[in-house]
Amino acid sequence: MSLATASDFEPAPTPAPLVLTPFLLAAAGVALADWLFYGWDVGISLALFLALLGIAGVAGNRVHATRKTMIVMAVIFVAGLAALVEDVSLLSVMVGLLITALFVIVLTAEETASWQRRLLEAATTPLRGPFQLAGDVFRTLTRIKGQVPGWLKIGSLIAWIIPLTAFAVFLGLFASANPLIEYRLEKIDFSVLLDLLSSLRIAFWGIILCAIWPLMLRRVRRKTARESGARPGIALRSSEASDHGDLFGVQAIWRSLILFNALFALQGGLDLVYLWGGATLPDGMSHAEYAHRGAYPLIITALLAAAFVLLAMRPGGPAEQSRLIRPLVLAWIGQNVLLVVSSIFRLNLYVAAFSLTYLRLAAFIWMGLVAAGLLLILIQIMLRKPVSWLVTANAATLALVLYGCCFINAPRIIAAYNVAHCREAGGAGPSLDLNYLRSLGPQALPALEPRLPQIPALQPTISDLRSDRNACPNAQQRLENWRAWGFRTWRLQRYLANNPSTPPVPVESGKG
Repeated sequence: MSLATASDFEPAPTPAPLVLTPFLLAAAGVALADWLFYGWDVGISLALFLALLGIAGVAGNRVHATRKTMIVMAVIFVAGLAALVEDVSLLSVMVGLLITALFVIVLTAEETASWQRRLLEAATTPLRGPFQLAGDVFRTLTRIKGQVPGWLKIGSLIAWIIPLTAFAVFLGLFASANPLIEYRLEKIDFSVLLDLLSSLRIAFWGIILCAIWPLMLRRVRRKTARESGARPGIALRSSEASDHGDLFGVQAIWRSLILFNALFALQGGLDLVYLWGGATLPDGMSHAEYAHRGAYPLIITALLAAAFVLLAMRPGGPAEQSRLIRPLVLAWIGQNVLLVVSSIFRLNLYVAAFSLTYLRLAAFIWMGLVAAGLLLILIQIMLRKPVSWLVTANAATLALVLYGCCFINAPRIIAAYNVAHCREAGGAGPSLDLNYLRSLGPQALPALEPRLPQIPALQPTISDLRSDRNACPNAQQRLENWRAWGFRTWRLQRYLANNPSTPPVPVESGKG
């Protein structure tokens, strides 16, 4: 009995090795963050910090992943950092932080888990940091109680009071008697130490420490038998109750699909007549207004339709009890795909009439994602894939699109489109919104300056963008510091270096 009981428990690890290494790594991480970020603009320094943080997190914990997993995660880790090297934006920072946490978590995890759980664990890493740090510090202090070295005990510390006090008195006396000592003491700048220990800087250290601590000391929670055991009885009863209910039963589903298909066919027909066919709209309504009023609501409609399809085609659901539901669902998905294509066309008409903006560019990307999701639902139904496959495929598509957006120079794209389609350039679009172009920032300069000979009205905007870049006296110094380096910013610097002044505006000679 005693042998069996003893085998159920692992021997308690030695307190010092358990906590010393993570604390040292965390302290090094805080020092590195202070050197890279505090008082400096953020650029390639963030990619460097996350690279070292990921390596330290893996090195400070035991690696349990297979070689194949290590290679895949290393490639993903480098790709995530590449987005930060290209440009530091909100999206690239989120991608970099999430991939760094995933890199450490996946390589050091002892138990198998779904990618959804790993993603949630990575996303909540900074939020868990303060609680895990407090718990680990408390456990460490509890373990080392009674094992404090002699030189750290209260009696030993009290014994330092008299020596240090006497030393300070003698030092003061020597300083008053010896000008060299007095001179050296006066050279000591205690304000540097005070600046180093400012409340703002200490708060910065604390935030960094809490954010990185869960990666320095991994806490793996193993499932108990009670948690891992399935409860099929409850699942079966709930499934049966929902499937045989009148509210979401077979009849309700196929009736809904018939009505939905008819309604969507009507909407699609109207778009074919008025948008694609160019039919005359009612008085007082332009094609741009018609397109704008329908672009965003139709996307919401498509999302709700996708949710209804998942409800109808769930395993053991109504689709398996009626042959009529499956073809109705396939037809409805096809109509939803056409609906999204129509929404994209609507938005394109609206942009052509009212120019391109950040939100409209994001809307194009969002509509493409919705269309991809509908196509994946269609593939899932046709190939009879499980719902987990659909979730994974949609998540992978979303991740790839968001990662690709990190490398899109949106200000340059927007500026290039607007100046190419504006009335001043002979296009069918509206007149240029110079205030909006100015708000795009210096990244729009390479798209605006080549158009200056054709559109002289751009001269004030271009001059403002160039002057804003040097409005701060230390702007150039900050840009030249390697911590703030970014590939996109570097490309802009090279452009400005090769084009130090705006191209001259041709002056029309008078007729004589």
